[in-house]
Amino acid sequence: MQKVFIAGTVQSVKEIRDVGQNKVFNFSVQVSNGKDQSGEWKPSSFYDVSLWNKRGEALARFLSKGTKVAVS
Repeated sequence: MQKVFIAGTVQSVKEIRDVGQNKVFNFSVQVSNGKDQSGEWKPSSFYDVSLWNKRGEALARFLSKGTKVAVS
């Protein structure tokens, strides 16, 4: 088992949707990879995140594009 920690900026937010008897909230996070040795910006990485049920419903009210977020 592995654990992942992502810290970045929310790039897109989707609405809460029903999946059977559960609810899911999806959004994507952009993580900047910094600069390389020549000073050029490296391409960013993007991660899709899903939050289920009460946690997703609660955070959907606060997350919008541009919000700084950390996900574990």
